[in-house]
Amino acid sequence: DQVIPLILAGRDVVGVANTGTGKTAAFLIPLIDKASHDRTKRVLIITPTRELAVQIRDEFVEFSRGLNLDSVLCIGGVGIGPQAERLRRNPQFVIGTPGRLRDLEQNRRLNFVNFSTIILDEVDRMLDIGFVKEIRYVISKLPPVRHSLFFSATLTPTVLDVMQSFLHDPITISVKTTDNLKNVAQEVVKVNGRPKVEVLHELLKKSEFKKVLVFGRTKFG
Repeated sequence: DQVIPLILAGRDVVGVANTGTGKTAAFLIPLIDKASHDRTKRVLIITPTRELAVQIRDEFVEFSRGLNLDSVLCIGGVGIGPQAERLRRNPQFVIGTPGRLRDLEQNRRLNFVNFSTIILDEVDRMLDIGFVKEIRYVISKLPPVRHSLFFSATLTPTVLDVMQSFLHDPITISVKTTDNLKNVAQEVVKVNGRPKVEVLHELLKKSEFKKVLVFGRTKFG
């Protein structure tokens, strides 16, 4: 709710927030409102992963129902042809990942100069994945006069460096809660050289482990 009036006023914004705080709605709702009043507006949303791009596209479809606004999803892992074909319709919203967006631009299916509003979402994650070159390339191709929005859960030196090259006189809104919530007890389980799966199995056999969520670093892991 703090970000929406700033976006409607055309200000560049830095949003620092944890996942699950509603930032997708915070930028989609005002931008859909603007695009519904000005059909020439073109919005580019860049995300680190295909899954997040799909999620944003799905929310866009929900929020823009009945407004006759078009979008295209530009992500890797699927054929580039249908995406290039959809771009010929000149949709108001283009949502994609850095690698595929760059491929489409280099194939002359996409021109970054045509976008009046650009959103970089989950920038810290994009840089962690290794998209720094792609991000800098896209920024170098954007129109000098633009509306820029920047969202990240953390502001590391690399993130700040990208931010400074991307934004003009931004307002920072931070709703980041502490990383370790007070009502969550944390402890370290030492494996002492034993396989992690074996240690995990012993924990899961205990009666208090009724609902368990295990986070892994990779899909393979």
